[in-house]
Amino acid sequence: MMVEDKLQRAIKHLSIADVYLIASQARHSEHFNPKAAHALEGLKVQTMHVARRSEILETESADQFILRIVLGFGVRWIKESAAEEAEPEIKAFVEADYVAEYLMNEQLDQDSIDTFALQNASYHVWPYWREYLMSQSERLRMPRLILPTRQFPDKRDQ
Repeated sequence: MMVEDKLQRAIKHLSIADVYLIASQARHSEHFNPKAAHALEGLKVQTMHVARRSEILETESADQFILRIVLGFGVRWIKESAAEEAEPEIKAFVEADYVAEYLMNEQLDQDSIDTFALQNASYHVWPYWREYLMSQSERLRMPRLILPTRQFPDKRDQ
């Protein structure tokens, strides 16, 4: 079965049920003051987006399951080192793990679930991450990052 077929099969049998935050961290490095003159100059932004794991939970109904997908997101502001091989200095970061839960009306194979988790689940979580990052950046007094709005592709119309 091709990747696109696996994705379409997953889309057909999954419907979003819930999205919620399960872990988060936000902090400055110990001696970093974002309000100091020139503190933000030269900072670069690195991002993280990873599907951490998925699991299938049984429900009371024999033909209904819950698929839980855990997704991790992060942003960090770094100051690159002059030495090429040296690690960059992390000045601040925001990280969050979210769960996207789906009702599943037919048991799917792991390849279909993995394809869906990597290609589609993030679109459901993205608005929550986007809002969280913007509010945490403001609270940390870091530069406001406005992530692009992501649209969920409707493959059924193609």
